[in-house]
Amino acid sequence: MKFGRRPQKEIRTPYELQLLQRAQAMEPAKPPHPWAAEVVVPAAGCTACGWDQEENLVLISSSGYSVTQPGTGQLLHRIQEADATEEGMGSDGLTFRIPHDEQLITIFGFEAGDGIRLTNDGWMLEVVYPWWPRASVVLDNVFRQGYEYLKDAVMLDLNRLDGNVRCGFSPSGRHFVILGSGGALLYSRAAV
Repeated sequence: MKFGRRPQKEIRTPYELQLLQRAQAMEPAKPPHPWAAEVVVPAAGCTACGWDQEENLVLISSSGYSVTQPGTGQLLHRIQEADATEEGMGSDGLTFRIPHDEQLITIFGFEAGDGIRLTNDGWMLEVVYPWWPRASVVLDNVFRQGYEYLKDAVMLDLNRLDGNVRCGFSPSGRHFVILGSGGALLYSRAAV
């Protein structure tokens, strides 16, 4: 009796293999128009994020939280206290009460829910794994005439983020964030 590795049967369809090849052929790039303002928010140990009522980015870690203004990257508030994070976190892990102003916000991340993935005007964010386990994020407008999955999508350059990533749009769709354990990349639409 001979022991060895049994040849694996390909279980993916030809269409799925075509999508994989399309994703692997993409070159990481900056987002297309109208997405312009890029802000890198360094924050080691991030676990979740969300948007306050003014659509400022709230980053949450086990050692505190920060509030950053999209577009400018201005740090509006920072508390480095583990108790502040713990006390603000909802029991379901899907909400966070910002201690300094008591706003209750919905959050997403590694230990929370999922972000908004589609805007009212058709912009879609998606985490894909063309080189599993390495994560990539693609941005596309699904309302584009002749839309075809991944055909005109842009694979975003994640700069210094690696490992697991999460992403989501702000409620108005004017901003989006890509969250990694080392911080976040924050994008805003160009002013019209």
